[in-house]
Amino acid sequence: MKHVCTLILALFCAFPLRALEPAQGPVLLTVTGAISVTNAEGRADFDRAMLESLDWQEVTTYSEFFTGPERLAGPTLSSLLRVLGATGRSMQAHAVDDYMIEIPVSDADRYDVIVALDRGGEPMRIRNKGPIWLIYPTSDPNGPGELHSSRMVWQLIHLHVVP
Repeated sequence: MKHVCTLILALFCAFPLRALEPAQGPVLLTVTGAISVTNAEGRADFDRAMLESLDWQEVTTYSEFFTGPERLAGPTLSSLLRVLGATGRSMQAHAVDDYMIEIPVSDADRYDVIVALDRGGEPMRIRNKGPIWLIYPTSDPNGPGELHSSRMVWQLIHLHVVP
């Protein structure tokens, strides 16, 4: 047991969680719940620049929500959760219109989920499903399937990580 504790302490010291700077621009996403890194009382607020600094990916994907392939870009959900030291089993994803769905944290890596900010090379706005759209990328022209389509939350504003 002593060796395990020593190893955990050594890893924590070698890879400490960075402090999260406060958002400088308009807050696009707030994350609460089972996270160990915050920049406000009990939460982490992200502006666009902060999200752009994460593991940015550009994907061409299909969905029932658009015709033909679409090019979307944004950070990976897994990089967002990693930066926050998230330890939950699921997330509640909340949209502007009060839509909410619970998503397994494991989906982030399993399906390479993207926190899309750009569509077709342009920042998304509220009127076109932005400013954030949670995307389950797929190369299948029929889309990601009904289950994952229900988890593709557009106008995303809040994630709550459930322990």
